[in-house]
Amino acid sequence: MRDIAILAGVSTATVSHVVNGTKKLSPETTERVLMAIQEANYTPNTLAKSLRSGQTHTIGVLVEDIRGLPVAGIVSGINETLSKSGYRMILHDLHLLEKLYNQYEQIASYRHRINNGVALLKSSNVDGIIYVGMHDRHLDYLFDPMDTPLVFAYSHGTNQDTYVTYSNQDSASDMTRYLLARGHTRIAVIAGHPHSYPTARRMHGIRMALQKEGLAIPEEYVRYGNWEYESGITETRALIALDPRPTAIFAMNDLMAAGCIHALNEEGLTVPRDMAVVGFDNREISRYLQPPLTTIQLPTTEIGTAAALHIMEKINNPSSPPAREIIHCSIIERASV
Repeated sequence: MRDIAILAGVSTATVSHVVNGTKKLSPETTERVLMAIQEANYTPNTLAKSLRSGQTHTIGVLVEDIRGLPVAGIVSGINETLSKSGYRMILHDLHLLEKLYNQYEQIASYRHRINNGVALLKSSNVDGIIYVGMHDRHLDYLFDPMDTPLVFAYSHGTNQDTYVTYSNQDSASDMTRYLLARGHTRIAVIAGHPHSYPTARRMHGIRMALQKEGLAIPEEYVRYGNWEYESGITETRALIALDPRPTAIFAMNDLMAAGCIHALNEEGLTVPRDMAVVGFDNREISRYLQPPLTTIQLPTTEIGTAAALHIMEKINNPSSPPAREIIHCSIIERASV
């Protein structure tokens, strides 16, 4: 730092302020220091910095599986936000995609694996840990007691935990109101697993939106799939055999919605002329279906950004109360309604 200060004609304190962003300096001074840093190929000594501050400025990110639908977007938001604040990220993948398949509620079976992942990150002296789920659900008491700050992303903890996720209930209500506004009153649902947390919350949101309009959903209009394409086909066949049959089908994810469109095409029904179809998640496949699918966009990057801000807050202000942040989803309107 002394060499940089001499090159730039400033004090070592000024170099420190530029490197760490701890004081606003004139653009000319900042530019001089940055040019000197570039000329000298200077890299701050992060080990020395961590010894002085008692922090490593490293965050451990524990993901259920990087291939899971929301995970990559969340991790991208985490990494970008941490980088802007001078933090580094260490990622550990639990590789649970095939193990859980679509039985996401069975996560407690892998409690030992999860806590081993936590121990691995703690051995790297991380300042805090962000746990990124593949599926929104409660993860109460899944973790062994620890003194390292922890934030959940795309899942819930206990009332004493900090978490960031989205509202299944509000999102499903929004989509139901969207269908109602377009004249659909006979709305059927292809739900996920009946004991799944998102299924329950989304069903509640659908029923609430209908009740506000004096409507109710007939029980035969609710079919339970397993989040997979094939169940969308099977449950759609059952729905279109009803009399009267629905005019719109709300599939609780895009894979089941794709199966729904497949089954309708098989029966010679045209989407959206004969049947409206909507999904949930805004997977890449949704824009390539025929017709392209109206669906709900998950705020994955925003969840990652918020989780990163919360973990830095917990590190720098250990006495701060638990935060519970719910981020709003948006409807992506395409041609299937």
